[in-house]
Amino acid sequence: MKICGTVIAILYAVLMLFAVIKNKSKNISSALIAIGGLFILAYALLNMIWCKNLIIILIISMILISVGTLINGIKQNNIHIHHHMIRLIVESIIIAICWIGT
Repeated sequence: MKICGTVIAILYAVLMLFAVIKNKSKNISSALIAIGGLFILAYALLNMIWCKNLIIILIISMILISVGTLINGIKQNNIHIHHHMIRLIVESIIIAICWIGT
């Protein structure tokens, strides 16, 4: 379960970082998403090297990504509540899988 959670978290981080790179927009929302993605990668690295589950890093990174996407939606005057609810559910599942894998 630990490996599964780490792999899913890494895939999610890569997806978020790819979205930021593809967008090429330099604003606060992109910075929050990128920092959150890098925090997820740091969580995965620390989880593999130290064998300690620092779930707080994962939670903070998910919050940063969610806030970044919400700010992005507000800036574009196009907030999709369903999209953010699905993102919240997916992020919660990733956190739960990583937490169970301790």
